[in-house]
Amino acid sequence: MLKDKELRKTIGSRAKSRRQELGLNQPYVAEKMGVTASTIQRYEAGTIDNTKKMTLEGLADALHVSVEWLKGETDEYETDITDKRELQIRDVMTSILNKLPYDMEQSESDFSKDLLLLMLREYELFVDSFQFACKNFKGNTDNKMLAQTMGFESNKEYNEIMFLREITHTVNALNDMGDIVRLYSRNPETAKNRLANLLSEKDPDSV
Repeated sequence: MLKDKELRKTIGSRAKSRRQELGLNQPYVAEKMGVTASTIQRYEAGTIDNTKKMTLEGLADALHVSVEWLKGETDEYETDITDKRELQIRDVMTSILNKLPYDMEQSESDFSKDLLLLMLREYELFVDSFQFACKNFKGNTDNKMLAQTMGFESNKEYNEIMFLREITHTVNALNDMGDIVRLYSRNPETAKNRLANLLSEKDPDSV
């Protein structure tokens, strides 16, 4: 009996520390498990049985850790989730996928999916450019001589211009997407064609 009580405390303590580490609240975990927030509170306090297989698996899935870690059998998370934003991104992506197929005409569904594909491909390009820009032009003081040689008034101006140059394609793409969405209400066919052309430019298989 004492062993069971200690296990409940271990599971509860670890569940709470992991939830707080990820910046999640109890209602979020409760929703993932299909229980109430007060139940999560009691699981974390170890005041009700949290050792059942279904409960352990639910907590482990919601917090992206292993059952073994929750039970104190290992100190390794065995997870690839490091913060709340990564969880939110996965939640949004899962929600989008769960809405497929869309309840609309085929042409409308195709347009919606193409727009999503374009957004995702552009985001992937943005991340690469943004990482490069942050690493090389965000407060970089090593480019002072180069900035002078190229005629910039200061190293700061050089960094700002070069940073913007790296991510301009994303700014332009977002503007194009906004124009296409606005155009759809007036001329769906033209909007679809413009979207298809932009998508083919971003399609790695079309090169």
